[in-house]
Amino acid sequence: MIYQRKLYNTLNRMFSLHPKLIDFDLTRLKLLMEKFENPQNQLANVIHIAGTNGKGSTASFLKEIFEAHNYSVNVYTSPHLINFNERIRIKNSLISNRTLINILEEIESINQNKPITFFEITTAAALIAFKRYKSDINIIETGLGGRLDATNIIEKKALCIITKIGFDHTDYLGNTIESIANEKAGILRENVPTVIAKQDNRKAYRKLITSAKKIKAALIKLEVVSSANILGLKGSHQYDNASSAYTAAKVLIPNLSETKVITGLKKTRWHGRIEHIEVGRITKFRNNITILDGSHNEDGAIALNKYLKENLIGKCQLIIGMLNNRNAQDFVNIFKSNISKVFAISIPEVKSSYSSINLIKEMKKIDVIALKSKSLEDALTQSDRDKPLLITGSLYLTGHVLKYNKTIIV
Repeated sequence: MIYQRKLYNTLNRMFSLHPKLIDFDLTRLKLLMEKFENPQNQLANVIHIAGTNGKGSTASFLKEIFEAHNYSVNVYTSPHLINFNERIRIKNSLISNRTLINILEEIESINQNKPITFFEITTAAALIAFKRYKSDINIIETGLGGRLDATNIIEKKALCIITKIGFDHTDYLGNTIESIANEKAGILRENVPTVIAKQDNRKAYRKLITSAKKIKAALIKLEVVSSANILGLKGSHQYDNASSAYTAAKVLIPNLSETKVITGLKKTRWHGRIEHIEVGRITKFRNNITILDGSHNEDGAIALNKYLKENLIGKCQLIIGMLNNRNAQDFVNIFKSNISKVFAISIPEVKSSYSSINLIKEMKKIDVIALKSKSLEDALTQSDRDKPLLITGSLYLTGHVLKYNKTIIV
């Protein structure tokens, strides 16, 4: 508990060092990393992943495939759902509070209160931790974009993966699919093996291929994981992510075992991605299926809608909370035919969340009647325990739900 409080206080201090949450300028982080002797250039077998959707799932599939082959793996992902430590995994365990605090305090001391964004600090912490706690494989997920993402200070890469490209963060990445794809492709390097996931958008795919060829990246032919295989993550869209992971693993594992790949894919877990809540505090309100999903953009809604239809879930009650920079109308409109009743909530402790009142107004514009709920528990109480329930709209909401449910993420 002491270390948790200390970590919280340390993160809060460092969060205040830059007025903007996002500021694309790699100079600050490069200068800081030079003072730590550039740990990003001393990591073995870096796999760098960019894309709009599927980065975390692809990283999770990869981790399990490598571990099934007895490789040690470090993983850096974002955002976290409950605890900050989830972002940095060292050899199959979350980084400890004590280790994280020590590294953050070193960064704080050396940075000397100079402007630096929160994501740059967390990326620095991950790179320093991965240098000190070496593993065979280092999987690094971009935060936002690619070309100017903090993780792109890494030059020495064993392999790059671009997952599915869609419209998200258009205020930073551009409002065309080509501009977004171009930013994501900024992680690619000359002669570095590159896996491009199956793309639903042809323009995005063409741009990715063009960008890869322009810098002479080594494009790897995508190998498909058959739907006959059982995955640990739900939804047919996960076969695309599993295929990217499988293709990448084949490049780096000399004597890849198909049996071990199957074991790894089946073992994969990643919270908040069409997750069925079957244990925990929420179950006391439920007699039927409860699905938690962190989707917050149109592509996520499409995948969610497909899952509901393919699995004949039936009409679901919906508990929704979203950030107010998201288009709630377009998001819900995609799967509203699978929804019977809606409960709108404001995400606690998230200033940029829609209020429940404003969310209700957004739903009304697409002829969806939503009821106001004071909290998650209020919405659960109002819902029908005998009918299917879907909770979605934001990864922040997902984190709140998992915390309320007393889910332990390891």
